[in-house]
Amino acid sequence: MCFRLIVPALLFLCCSTFTHAHDTAALARELVTIKGGYADKKKHLEELRIRAYIPILLKAVGKGPAWKPGHPHWAETERRIAEDWRKHYLDYLARMGRDASYGWMDDTLAQEYAKVFSGEEFSALLALYRSTAGGALLALEKEFLGFYPGEMVRSLARVMLGTEAFSAREQAQFRSPENRERRDFVVMFETEPVIHGETLRIGSPYVDTNRPVVQQGALATAADNIDALRRKLNAAALAELQTFLNSEIGRNERAFLGAAIPTATPAKEDPAHAAKEEAAFYKGLQQLSAQWRELAAGTAAR
Repeated sequence: MCFRLIVPALLFLCCSTFTHAHDTAALARELVTIKGGYADKKKHLEELRIRAYIPILLKAVGKGPAWKPGHPHWAETERRIAEDWRKHYLDYLARMGRDASYGWMDDTLAQEYAKVFSGEEFSALLALYRSTAGGALLALEKEFLGFYPGEMVRSLARVMLGTEAFSAREQAQFRSPENRERRDFVVMFETEPVIHGETLRIGSPYVDTNRPVVQQGALATAADNIDALRRKLNAAALAELQTFLNSEIGRNERAFLGAAIPTATPAKEDPAHAAKEEAAFYKGLQQLSAQWRELAAGTAAR
């Protein structure tokens, strides 16, 4: 090929690549917009992290078999940890530039989507979420996020600290075969695997031997709310959604979101600044932990 033919060919390839990337980015942004609610999902996830760490921190600062609910210093230590830890974590997010409104979430997630999925795959995803079944799923997930993260945190605390026993009705729900049906239903919501995974990660190693119990407990205490959602989804829509989730594109999207949502950060975040603030965060946490240990031991200055 002569030089005068090479140059137009290279220009064509460059323009074609740019156009494809631009189209993919536009499709990714359209998908995120249609699905919506990612700033709220990030808020729910960060709130779950705050609340789920409280029993971890509480368990870690006391000593001996007497350190449990009913200990004379338990309630005050729990109150202080809940107050100090929330402030410490939110201050850290603010210093990192990850504001609590998470207004950057949609743009960041759209950029990540565009790196992973093709135009054809976006067409399939858009078709699903524009459908009646897809729209119903998105609407129900908003209700799901109103109660389920709290039940997962409650279940984690129950497993770790023994602060709460199941009621007779909840015990029956826990052992009911319908708990499996509820589990199969809630996994249709894309945030459920994220919530489940993050709760277990935070609870490790304290809950490693009881990992299934955390989810089963949440399913039991949230049974009424879950069943109310199940009744809102007709059989045809349920079948369509299950077919999608069992497809390759459905599985790939869930795997992608399971990694992308928890780790999403502002696109312009400076890695050096982030590393500095993270080091300061852990140093501050060590200082707070020393104060909490003094409270638990009853040696804190009056």
